[in-house]
Amino acid sequence: MKIIPALLTILLTTALTARADVITQTLDFGTFNGGQQYYFNQFNTALGTLTGVTLNWTINSTITNATVTNENTGTVTLSKIAFTNSVQGYVPSVGENDSALVADALSGKTVNATGNKTLTHGQSYTMSNITMNPFTQTDQYTTGDNSFNAFKGTGSVPIYLTNTFGATPTATGSGSTTTSWLTSITGSTSGNLHVTYTYSATPAPIAPVPEPPALILGFGGILGMAGLAFKRRTKNAPAVLA
Repeated sequence: MKIIPALLTILLTTALTARADVITQTLDFGTFNGGQQYYFNQFNTALGTLTGVTLNWTINSTITNATVTNENTGTVTLSKIAFTNSVQGYVPSVGENDSALVADALSGKTVNATGNKTLTHGQSYTMSNITMNPFTQTDQYTTGDNSFNAFKGTGSVPIYLTNTFGATPTATGSGSTTTSWLTSITGSTSGNLHVTYTYSATPAPIAPVPEPPALILGFGGILGMAGLAFKRRTKNAPAVLA
């Protein structure tokens, strides 16, 4: 009867082992300018114990028009403009007045001016339809992080994104050619946030297992019935003449 305790051990071990599982969701930012508020779902702790959070960011930006105006004291020759795009994301911390920075995407692109443009004082130069270099970032959080509990619950996690464009002209000529510029930029950003929750699933209820004595009695009953049937067949069998 050693097989019965071994079988019970295997069943109990399998039932009590919590499996690792994941839940994913994707938040599409659409197109935004300046600051924008978004939300994604929290992890419902009724499903199990949250062990990790992974945020995968994808950012794409385009400058529709960018104008730089020469505010230097004299004439300069513009050779190129280095454009930057900064996207930052914040999750309001639980029980705190500040916010936790969860994304800090900075992309850039340098564009040469057509024919080394010469600009007198107050003269402007405009560039159009500039596609910034795409940006991706991965942030991971575990149970020891301060903002980890912000991902738990049955509600939503707020994400606030800020979007800032910048331009740094490179020029030569009279006056200060690095700081005296007036810049006007119109641009937009799109992208998405892919959220992955890793957790240990709550074990399923354990089905009742028959006690060993009940198994023995049941097995004994089956043997008894088989023996009785064999005895009847033997009794009713015709005698064989020698």
